Amino acid sequence: MSLALAHKRRVLAQGPAVEAKAVPYSSSTALASPANAQKHLKLMEAALAVDLERVSAINSREARQQLKRDELLPKYQDYVTRYIDSGVNHANPVLMQVVVWLFDTAQFEEGLGLARFAMSQGQEMPERFRRDIPTFVADELIEWAEAEHKAGRSPEPYLSDLLPWVDGEWQLFERIPARYHKLVGILAIDTKEWAKAAHHFERAAELYPEIGVGTRLSGVRKALEKEQKEAAVPATE
Repeated sequence: MSLALAHKRRVLAQGPAVEAKAVPYSSSTALASPANAQKHLKLMEAALAVDLERVSAINSREARQQLKRDELLPKYQDYVTRYIDSGVNHANPVLMQVVVWLFDTAQFEEGLGLARFAMSQGQEMPERFRRDIPTFVADELIEWAEAEHKAGRSPEPYLSDLLPWVDGEWQLFERIPARYHKLVGILAIDTKEWAKAAHHFERAAELYPEIGVGTRLSGVRKALEKEQKEAAVPATE
């Protein structure tokens, strides 16, 4: 279950929130008020800066991923869970770094849930990314999905699940949703779903004409026409 969904269920179970009283800062009250939350955030940011340097010092991508997945994510996810439960809303670079690491380590279900929570709070990506959250999420997932397909593995269900968001809900550079439609079309060719493939290739070309689906679309249309003709011929004994 994602952190954001777990938070929603806890809020519903607890009923209407009551206004928190000011309390002295301590480890147990670190997120009990906005003021305490800011103090605690500074401590977490200092720890995160040290851990980011640790990650940067590692040359091996596999070793970096292992560090993020096995040590750093568990370390900071506890803080993120408490931040979500607190109801506090402030700029939170630690939360956003957890989102980044979840996508880095292909933990998409939890990453998507946390990214949507971050968007609901108006959070921003770390400055070095120069992208908003929807663009980061869409870019990361399609890069992974294309690599998975190239390696002979299925990128589903994440590819199709995110498609209505990248082409409908989020305002993105048109090439991004076009890449989604192109890959869904390619997967449809693999299963000989010609009508589905044609639909997604046509949408890809509509969004971004330079996406490069012309040859595939022509072949799919021929296959679809042949299929339709064969279906129209009565079976003979």
